[in-house]
Amino acid sequence: MKQTKFLILSLFTLVGCNHTENFSNPGDYLGGGGSGEIVESASDDVDIVKDDFLDEDFTNLSQNISTDGAITIAPTKEVYTINQNGTYLLKGSYGGIVLGDDNLNVHLILDGAKIESSTDIALNGANYKKAEVIITLIGENSISSSSNGENAIHIKGKLSFNGTGSLNVESSGKNAIKVSKELMLVNCALNLSAANHAIAALSVSASNCQINVNFAGKDGINAECDDETTTFTTKEGFIYLKNVNYTCETQGDGIQADTVVFIDGGSYNIKTTGNFVSKKQMNEYDLETEDFKYIKVGNDYQRIASDEANRYNASQLYGLAQGCKGIKVGEIEYPDENNPDKEITVKDGNYSIIIENGTFIINSTDDAIHANSGNLSINGGKFTISTYDDALTSDVLTKINGGEITITKSYEGIEGGYVEIAGGMINITSSDDGINAASDDTSVIEHIIISGGEIYVNAEGDGVDSNGSINMNNGTLIVFGPTSGANAALDADRGIVIDGGYLFAVGPLGMVETPASNSKQNVLSYAQNQTINANTVLSLLNNEGTSIFSVTIEKKCQSVIVSCPELIMGGSFTLYGGSTQLCAFTVSSVITKVGSQGNMGNPCGTPPGGFGGGFGGGKGPRG
Repeated sequence: MKQTKFLILSLFTLVGCNHTENFSNPGDYLGGGGSGEIVESASDDVDIVKDDFLDEDFTNLSQNISTDGAITIAPTKEVYTINQNGTYLLKGSYGGIVLGDDNLNVHLILDGAKIESSTDIALNGANYKKAEVIITLIGENSISSSSNGENAIHIKGKLSFNGTGSLNVESSGKNAIKVSKELMLVNCALNLSAANHAIAALSVSASNCQINVNFAGKDGINAECDDETTTFTTKEGFIYLKNVNYTCETQGDGIQADTVVFIDGGSYNIKTTGNFVSKKQMNEYDLETEDFKYIKVGNDYQRIASDEANRYNASQLYGLAQGCKGIKVGEIEYPDENNPDKEITVKDGNYSIIIENGTFIINSTDDAIHANSGNLSINGGKFTISTYDDALTSDVLTKINGGEITITKSYEGIEGGYVEIAGGMINITSSDDGINAASDDTSVIEHIIISGGEIYVNAEGDGVDSNGSINMNNGTLIVFGPTSGANAALDADRGIVIDGGYLFAVGPLGMVETPASNSKQNVLSYAQNQTINANTVLSLLNNEGTSIFSVTIEKKCQSVIVSCPELIMGGSFTLYGGSTQLCAFTVSSVITKVGSQGNMGNPCGTPPGGFGGGFGGGKGPRG
């Protein structure tokens, strides 16, 4: 894991966040405008969906493991049909199990059972949507189908797993487990392999389970709403995982739900591998022109900005044959009655990915965590993310309240129409913007609000970029921005306001954007024509020679923006690069500009807006 190269001294004691704006609906936002004007906070209001996920059903299911009165099904190479309610014990090998009635309520106890079919579904309840099946696992068991186009397990009603045993499920032709209604799992261990989805259900709830997806040609876990569902609901199309240990290798999404993904504890090791195709294959894979946003670099692929695509010939552009995100919430889609070849998409601000806690290792070709038409809320957990595309992204609100997040590789690190960071330890490496607020929805007035946390950004594009505004009022933000080009460490179309916290941002000279003068905390904006080399220790000292901060920069730079509570009005300060004094100044206004910005011919002159005091004097930085 890459270590952050900055030192926050004792003066950098952080204060708890008091940012408490709340709205009744995640889709309700307040607007604003004008340079430097900051809109109020958006709210993900995750309690709307949290209240729907209760653990009582897990408790009841975990206790329903009795073998009393079980009917033993003798091993057989033939298909065995169950026609009556009851508890059935399976030991040995079977040629298939079929449910024979729509009103069955069946409890299957697998104790060293092996069910396999080469011609059909191995455990078959595909014809009866009212049937309910509980499978209790004892010891090691397996269910498999090698029939082309068939699921290994297909229950049209409700399916539940419990017990402390394990089950290997494999389908070489379709899904490992297909459930047309709810799927619930508690305590057990599943090992899955599938040509299509490993798990596909109307909804998936799991507690204290081990789920290993050895391979899936599409998604690891997939929860989609019924075709007839035309409005947002938290009753279907959701995935709830509580203290689940989940590993997967897929060619589709690791975890995909139509409406909500809610994760509370556990460990998640997700690897998705996409298939890159050339533009001449666009029709074959039903892709659009904008899907071709990758170029080939050696034996690897690299994401490029959409406005750069016109620099390349069509033969040089590649797209992903299918979505292969780590964790994704999609959108409800249903057939258009007037046009069978068209689907209608339901837009709703309540779509959510909510992560309370857990350990996450995500290596994805596509976005690592992505919420379509909705919100992403991270309240805790430990994340290590490497992706060809965006690491954490949502169409509406991306909100981080806590956790330890390390993004080792990404196109953009954290993205959303609104981005709000109130806590956590965040370390971002990106080939484009580190943190970005952008939206295709013209009703969205984008903002980035930082009210807590310790954030480190190493970006080749803009370090922190908002199509609207940026406001910082608490926390620590360290930005190593681009070294050249039309990008900056900080960039906002509607202004940057610094009201508190500790800000340190370095970048090139050409695109320096200084915070607004209506900031409540004083800011130093220093720039020079000469380059400050990488690995230089930048230090800000007060008039007593005491270091307020010390940062080892990871990239060369020409501009430095600093803001902290110790930068008081009337105070005298000195900025050092190593043992070299870069400038000395006295704060006489909210924004102190020093160097070549606005005065290119005099790197250490007084620009418009000025500063008091002068250069020289002061003590060198302390070791």
